[in-house]
Amino acid sequence: MQVAETDLWADNFGVEPAFALGVEEELLLVDADNQLSGHNESVLREADPAIGDVGRELFTSMVEARSHVARTVAEGAAALREVRKELLASGTWIMGAGVHPDAAPGEAGVDTTRRYLAIEDSLQGVLRTPICGQHVHVGMPDAETAVRAYNGIRAHVPLLNALAANSPFWFGEDSGLASSRTVIFRSYPRAAMAPEFDDFAHFCKVTKQVCRAAGIDDYTHIWWDVRIHPGLGTIEVRAADTQSDLRRAAALTALVHCLTRLEGEAPRGEVPSREALAESSFQATRHGLDAELLDRDAQRTPARELGRRCVDAAGRVAGELGCEAELEYVLTMLEEGSGADLQRRVHAERGMPGLLAHLVSETARLD
Repeated sequence: MQVAETDLWADNFGVEPAFALGVEEELLLVDADNQLSGHNESVLREADPAIGDVGRELFTSMVEARSHVARTVAEGAAALREVRKELLASGTWIMGAGVHPDAAPGEAGVDTTRRYLAIEDSLQGVLRTPICGQHVHVGMPDAETAVRAYNGIRAHVPLLNALAANSPFWFGEDSGLASSRTVIFRSYPRAAMAPEFDDFAHFCKVTKQVCRAAGIDDYTHIWWDVRIHPGLGTIEVRAADTQSDLRRAAALTALVHCLTRLEGEAPRGEVPSREALAESSFQATRHGLDAELLDRDAQRTPARELGRRCVDAAGRVAGELGCEAELEYVLTMLEEGSGADLQRRVHAERGMPGLLAHLVSETARLD
């Protein structure tokens, strides 16, 4: 999703209804053997705007599915479901995971659009393999609310990392991590824990300086886990691995939706330091739902307990936002484990070929 340079730092908050949603998921393209397939050109097309659409991504073995602006989580999830359905109907095989478990380094090619060639030229060998995330945009009524919601939702990034971890395997081996995607992503420049901002002017000042230092065109090349997106009038939460199971994708969207609403409407409170949140995020990346994470008061708390607390808090607005059922599924995830836990169980029973087949099958399950 890209915005014209003249609109980048324009205050477009309030253009869409407050707390409206947009959901994006990056999907891997695979062949009949469930290995990466670099054929995004043959599957890109214009979808019905009432459903959603598919766009290019950094690697030719990826596409990005995007919902339209949605009022509810159910609408956003339905758009992603329809995009998956259309891709499958066209004969395209897709895999929902943070990283392809068995791809070799350098196996995937970079898309040849100007933006992605510039990224390739900048990052060089850092681009080892495609990584796929789920992003949630939440519409903000004004800049002040956007900054308040942005600052507050940063405290929840470690929990989202833990819940959404879905990439334990990389390059054919168990990485020892719950989310290898996050570690690979952290090796990119401008992909660190998001900083705190005093106000919208402070955000503009910092991001313009970063762009100038990096020699980049716009803030869409700044890939923090959370970012303010004034061109779209949203904040964007980018902490999740892509999920194989759409029920899990919807549950994560519901949690983000509710927590963002709570943070946007609450008085500005204290959040653990950026450095502490970054370390807590790594604990989530390493241990998933078995991690101990910092809560809002900077106390170490088991991830599952923290998850239940957040679901309880989110429940205060879930009814108003129309996502009670989707939010409830977060509790199922806490019981069953993250996608990383599920991948390891399948791999232990069926090996790597079985795991790849399982991920493709789960991604194609649209009920």
